Amino acid sequence: MKKFLILVLIIPIILMAGCLDNYVPLEKYESKVSELEEANIIIDTNAIEIVELKEEVNTLENDLDLSNEETEKYQTLVRNLNSLLENVYYGYASNSNWESDGFTAFSMEYNGKYYLITAGHAVHYKDDKIDTGLYTYFKFKANSNVWIYPKLLTYENDFVGNRDYAIFYSDKIKTGLNYDLKNSEPDYRLGINKLIQENNNWGRDGECGSPIIDLDGEVIGIHIGYLTDIDLVLEAIDGLE
Repeated sequence: MKKFLILVLIIPIILMAGCLDNYVPLEKYESKVSELEEANIIIDTNAIEIVELKEEVNTLENDLDLSNEETEKYQTLVRNLNSLLENVYYGYASNSNWESDGFTAFSMEYNGKYYLITAGHAVHYKDDKIDTGLYTYFKFKANSNVWIYPKLLTYENDFVGNRDYAIFYSDKIKTGLNYDLKNSEPDYRLGINKLIQENNNWGRDGECGSPIIDLDGEVIGIHIGYLTDIDLVLEAIDGLE
């Protein structure tokens, strides 16, 4: 009888022990749920990042295609450099008090006429300390020893405000660069005998007035240390008529 009672007491204890092995406290259960939720958030975040990464890859592939296109255009630009340089001029100016140090200019076609364009401060330099006055004598030459003496039509010399241009005309100019109103990038400065990536550099003395061109070889502005948009030149020419 005693043995039977002992078994009756032991069996429930054993069963309870088994149940206790499978028992998880509520706090631990909540912690597990929280961990699972965090894991799901991480998975969702990773999925979003993967999608964004794919979009970045697609963008880079498009940029790569554009870079290849730009490379081809640059090669074409270099091949045509000699013909472009035929439209770049060296300029000289003076008046009774001052002589210029020399500057660059370029010929450009607009509405069937060819104009000579340079920086406005090349024909009248003015700052807080110096005012050269408007030069009265001008001469220009391209890659030759033949000088031309064009007529000054109009100018602005506000190079701080990037409104810095001068427009000349001569019937001896028979060729000129085309223009591009889109102001494309990247852009290059076309000097007397060179092509320089612009990057808004001041450049060396004598380079002001150089045409800034795009990869199609078309003028988008005038080099003045920064850039005068070619739009202003065209507006000024229209205002002459």
